[in-house]
Amino acid sequence: MSMTIDQLVDIVQGDLTISGLFDKILPDLEVIRLIREEALEWFYKNYQFSKIKMFYYLEKNFLTTEQYHRNQYLILPPEVEDIVRIVKIDNPTLFRLGIQAPHLSINLGVTNQPFLTSFVTTAGELGVYRSVISNFADQINKMTANTLRFNYNHINKRLNFLTTIDTDMMLEVYARIEEEELFDNVYFKQYVIGLCQMRMGQAVGRFNFNMPGNFQYNAADMISQGKEKMDAVIEKVNKETNVCWFIMDR
Repeated sequence: MSMTIDQLVDIVQGDLTISGLFDKILPDLEVIRLIREEALEWFYKNYQFSKIKMFYYLEKNFLTTEQYHRNQYLILPPEVEDIVRIVKIDNPTLFRLGIQAPHLSINLGVTNQPFLTSFVTTAGELGVYRSVISNFADQINKMTANTLRFNYNHINKRLNFLTTIDTDMMLEVYARIEEEELFDNVYFKQYVIGLCQMRMGQAVGRFNFNMPGNFQYNAADMISQGKEKMDAVIEKVNKETNVCWFIMDR
């Protein structure tokens, strides 16, 4: 079972307060903001296991839609972090894999969060799914001469085609995994704790006051320890990441 954001906040607050030994300083709302606006974005951009390879089938009849005529671009689902390549595909046998694979057509609702855990629940099914992905990749590798030139902006999710389109297409992309899957990752938890520890140090360092029991927080020490936690996670993530794993093939 995946960890919820409320459970993650409890873990973070437990660490910051040493299981309630000290009063809570950082509001839960600020912890949630740091998780969503800073920690998640950093991991999705830098941690290779925060994304999964997916293949989306796009029929060429999207060219006739009023929206495309008006804008001359497509808006991809928000979970699509980047596109590796787009391949012309007019051979329907590519989809006959011998098993029932999930339908990944953009025209038929890929925006409903096509994450791995939504249809893979056991180790056996995971193995089958990996075989499906490998089969797709092998087939697409045979058609590299049919790749299309494009421009994709991962911020606004706009896909612009830079060449003529005359067939259906297969998009090879990296999509974000669900947030809840990252919440349970040990690196992610340590990164969030370090981030929140730094923010707490910045908050208490703005004022000079004594806490009950006539003690003061050491703001500089909090900031230093928080930064050390984050730096340790960044170093581990960088060591795990193969610098060549995410090469764009345009």
